[in-house]
Amino acid sequence: MPPDRMNVLRSPALLSCKTEIFAMPPACHPKSDPLVNTRRTRHPLLFRGAAILLGLSLLVVLELALRLCGVQPLPDSQDPYVSFRSDATLFNKDPSGTSFQTAPERIDFFRPQSFPVHKSADTFRIFVLGGSTVQGRPYAVETSFSTWLKINLQAAQPERNFEVINCGGVSYASYRLVPILRETLQYQPDLFIVYTGHNEFLEERSYGDLKQSTPIYLTVQNSLRELRIASLMQRILPGAREDHMNSNKTVLPADVNARLDFQKGLEGYHRDPKTRRGIIDHFKYNVRQMILLAKQADIPLVLANPVSNLKNCPPFKCEFENGLSQEQQDQLVACWNAANDCEWSEADRKMQLWEEAVHIDHQHAGLLYSVGKACEHLQRFPEAKSWLTKAKEEDICPLRILEPMHDSLFDLSQEFNVPLVDIRSLVEQQTPDGIPGSEWLVDHVHPSIEGHQLIADALFENLVSIQFFPQPAHWQSNRDQLRQAHLNSLPEEYFLRGALRSRRLEGWSRGRSQKIPPDSNQSTVQ
Repeated sequence: MPPDRMNVLRSPALLSCKTEIFAMPPACHPKSDPLVNTRRTRHPLLFRGAAILLGLSLLVVLELALRLCGVQPLPDSQDPYVSFRSDATLFNKDPSGTSFQTAPERIDFFRPQSFPVHKSADTFRIFVLGGSTVQGRPYAVETSFSTWLKINLQAAQPERNFEVINCGGVSYASYRLVPILRETLQYQPDLFIVYTGHNEFLEERSYGDLKQSTPIYLTVQNSLRELRIASLMQRILPGAREDHMNSNKTVLPADVNARLDFQKGLEGYHRDPKTRRGIIDHFKYNVRQMILLAKQADIPLVLANPVSNLKNCPPFKCEFENGLSQEQQDQLVACWNAANDCEWSEADRKMQLWEEAVHIDHQHAGLLYSVGKACEHLQRFPEAKSWLTKAKEEDICPLRILEPMHDSLFDLSQEFNVPLVDIRSLVEQQTPDGIPGSEWLVDHVHPSIEGHQLIADALFENLVSIQFFPQPAHWQSNRDQLRQAHLNSLPEEYFLRGALRSRRLEGWSRGRSQKIPPDSNQSTVQ
């Protein structure tokens, strides 16, 4: 090596630099760089996160594929909210063994019905499920919409045999209809029609753990219930998905013990938002179960959206808003009385007083009803309908279907592609002011005979629209003749009994029953 290069390599500056390089502290060494170490520690986390996302993506793809393939959720084997002390059937075979008939022990709640054990090839068998509206109260099955529907079908296809079996139980709520639908699946049904929603608050029951659950928890739980993957697992492993939403289920008797059936029954009703929420959720669950049971058996099902009397039915029980002071209550009553004392020539002043009262308490059902009736008198019908609907919703004793339940029927109809006949809208369209009242209803929920005919026509037209049956040109004239002949066949006392029962129903709904309640509780908790 040339001497000059050797001198350069041996120079103090270069030797100093080399010493600094090889004497670099460990913290500055590339292998010990914190940034490098952080990157290296992130790699496993990233891989784990990517694996989780991939797994979730596969589950989402599988869920979507199952939905596209038409996989439906399976019905639950048991109701997680309530159970019954006995599993009595609605129908038994008659002594000859040739027909099914309403079990004698159920006659207090159902009207006698019968149908052959062996269904003939030309028979179309329909089961209609619901409460006293389906049964035809205050009259009976003979003038219920199930009978008029049968007449409509006979008018359209006289050569065919139609069996329309009325399974309307007095005071029967949706949770009591699920076992009936499950039972009637074994009787070779061709169609189910479900009209329910008015009787959900009649029986006293506890929702236990549900009252303590947050809305978010219930929403997540309901969403998991809808997963098709869970349905697939249940098919592969029967019993793998048993619901235990409520560890304190109410155990109910075989038939209804409605609170209003007994003395002071109305006194037991109070504003209870948590119980109300539980009942609304339970209603949606029950209708969903009936849809799933029918779909599992491949039997068509039609829902009906019930109608309530808004215009001519004051609330059954009213309470001031919780937490309202005595001074506020007195002020409200003063505004209320002043509004009543105002002449209609002072309509603006009257409405101002109503608004002042409502500003104090917007939950008093009687007050809301009075405001609605004032708007009706002033022919401000859309406002009247809104106030009267609010009065129904705030009724402490809800004997009329609530708005969230209406929404549930539409949601389930859309989710499961189930036909829904909107009876409420139909009656609104047939009423001049658009507010359901005594034009088509004899009391708070029960249609008149003409109202039942209207419902039957709407159901028939729906079945025609989904191509269940034809609608020949001569159908209407045939229908009218058959209707008149049927009405003429009914004795006069049939209508007299209906009128008498109507008065009794009015007293019952207002808590005037004189029946002494049993010593034991009407329901027990499991």
